[in-house]
Amino acid sequence: MPHPRFCRNPACPNALHPPPRWFVRAGTYRTLTHGRVQRFKCRSCSHRVSSQTESVHYYSKLRLDLQQVFSRLRSGASLRDIGRELGVSRTTIARAVLRLGRQSMAAHIHTLCTHQSSGRLSFDGLVSAVTSRDYPSQITTLVDTTSELLLSMTHCVTERGGTHTAAQRKRVEAKRKVYRPPSGALTESIRLLVKELPLYHHHHRIHLDTDEHPIYRKLIDHDPVLRHLTALDRFTIRRTPGTAPRTTENPLFMVNYIDRMIRHRMKEHTRETIAIARNSTMQMHRMWIFAWDHNVRQPKRVRGTSSTSRAESAGVSRTLIRRVRREFYNRRYSMRSVPIPEPIARVWRCELESPPVRWKVGQKSVGPVIPGYALHDLKLGYIQGG
Repeated sequence: MPHPRFCRNPACPNALHPPPRWFVRAGTYRTLTHGRVQRFKCRSCSHRVSSQTESVHYYSKLRLDLQQVFSRLRSGASLRDIGRELGVSRTTIARAVLRLGRQSMAAHIHTLCTHQSSGRLSFDGLVSAVTSRDYPSQITTLVDTTSELLLSMTHCVTERGGTHTAAQRKRVEAKRKVYRPPSGALTESIRLLVKELPLYHHHHRIHLDTDEHPIYRKLIDHDPVLRHLTALDRFTIRRTPGTAPRTTENPLFMVNYIDRMIRHRMKEHTRETIAIARNSTMQMHRMWIFAWDHNVRQPKRVRGTSSTSRAESAGVSRTLIRRVRREFYNRRYSMRSVPIPEPIARVWRCELESPPVRWKVGQKSVGPVIPGYALHDLKLGYIQGG
């Protein structure tokens, strides 16, 4: 691992604009996991860092090959399957997935800062489940229709709808005594995406395609920024019935295509699956891993000789993409002075509502805990759209 890029002391002048020789070497130490590690000391504030401070394996007690975990994860393997292949436990793989998820979100933010929005957007919802079919999860995706770039996602847990048998009603009522999804969760999650729409205005008009969901209409019509853009003829919306044929002529074809790819590559979202997610935070970390793979690693078209990714077709520099891909499995991306979308910040801070897995014993504490260094990484940027 090369030397750190900046001082980690937020009060130090070398934290924002460090000169070329802002540090001096300050000895080494040895660990069982990483071997000999080089220390550095800041010339201005004497704050000490090491060559592991910005590593993606920082504070790791077992150094896994994250590229193998990523490859198996995007192929639809479960955490237990990956653990058996690599000879480690499921919880070890889960911690590796959290590292990869945070790395994917940070890389997405860096590429999103330089992409050129076409102004043609669409969003729609994907219905999955968390812990059981009694707790549907609504994942709403925002897509750039022209470049096929997956821009943002939100998550919420809702009540189960439809008709129920007597046994199902009895089970759902028993579960509600332990945990009940908050009211208005779907409205709040869609509101986060609506707040993000003006961020893609740039020099283009925003043309949004949605279906006829009543919550979409209510939130979009009552948003003051979108009303202002509509008055300036800078924002238009087209609503397509959900019953329309899902062909290439459908205005929602692209968001429906990404919906299909999610269900194809991630077995926890496959219809009638038994591989149901156990936690909302883990579910969204895997979704952001899928988004990074979809936007940057996969070519936009399989046929032909071109390997152009969707991020490149959206105007992201090829040099930036190569650098980010080269460092993805080794070095954490700096969030310093970077605008962080609120949906990503909520996933990063593990703030998503999640039902208990063992509801019969009254389980209350669920989900992973964000480590201190990851929380510090988030504080280096500023939350946007919250």
